Amino acid sequence: MTCFAQQAVTDLRSLIGMKAVAQRVPFYQPGTYKTIPNTYAGQEVTIIAVKPISVPRTLTAQQLDRLGAQARAMIEDAQNSGTVVVQFADGTKADTGVILPSLLGNYLALLEPPPAAPTPATGPSNAAPGEPGRSAAPSAGLAEPSTRAVVQPRPDELSAEEVRAAVGGAGKNHYVVIQDMGLFAAQGAQVPKITLYMPDAVLAIQSESARKQFIRYEPEKEERRRAMMIVAYGYVAQYAPGGCDSITRIVLLSDPSGQVVEEPYLSEPLSQTWGNAFGATTECQALRVKFSLDSVRRVKAAAPNGEFLVAVFAGSVNTKMYKVKKKHQSKLELN
Repeated sequence: MTCFAQQAVTDLRSLIGMKAVAQRVPFYQPGTYKTIPNTYAGQEVTIIAVKPISVPRTLTAQQLDRLGAQARAMIEDAQNSGTVVVQFADGTKADTGVILPSLLGNYLALLEPPPAAPTPATGPSNAAPGEPGRSAAPSAGLAEPSTRAVVQPRPDELSAEEVRAAVGGAGKNHYVVIQDMGLFAAQGAQVPKITLYMPDAVLAIQSESARKQFIRYEPEKEERRRAMMIVAYGYVAQYAPGGCDSITRIVLLSDPSGQVVEEPYLSEPLSQTWGNAFGATTECQALRVKFSLDSVRRVKAAAPNGEFLVAVFAGSVNTKMYKVKKKHQSKLELN
């Protein structure tokens, strides 16, 4: 039994007829508050119906477009909520109660990928979101960039002298943390943030960690590359039912319209599990990516005042654009 990585689902009704595996949250006898036995957790189900709920649409499409990406996504998520009805192999029927599409993964692990959302008519990409070395279709609100890297080659390596100095501790402070200090983000169990590391900082931190463990450290080829590493963490709600944002893609932008866009040449997920005292858990994903320093400098050169952006995505939603200001670049010694 193979479960697919949970992708963004916006229309629960598109899942009718699909197979899934019930997770460890309560399911109910249809239309009641009486739960079915927890022994059904882990069993295969068929999604047989979806009952949408009526949510008053108080904002027009134009008003939604003026909202930030995160606020707009939250409202659209609530508008698409509903109750999912499933049937187990023994014929037992149950429902989830009212859920948000973004929290579907807490209830059901799909055994096949959900139907793909329609792609924009303006030149969609062939790459999946977050796939390294390929360009993806621009997010809503981003113009088609005039400069876009199609294939990102792996950068050159640091010289032997530079590696030796970094392993000795030089440059260990060449990193910076930028947090999302928005009012909504600050209320969660984890504040969304990105951390940017220059290559010498990565080597110095790894070397120091190895020394503390009395381990001989020999930098691997990838660690010696002239690359900036960025690690992004998404929003995690204060309470488990609120879910979290799993980060799937990071790109560099010269400006909010995306006139110059650079994709990472390396991208790898970092899993997170959050839980509470009652045993409820939430699975989230952070993301670690690497950009060649040449890519970083191209975006910086095209950015107004040299202050470029790091755009972070959860599925197709651009959750945050972090500005890398002059003060950050000074600490990184990015020139």
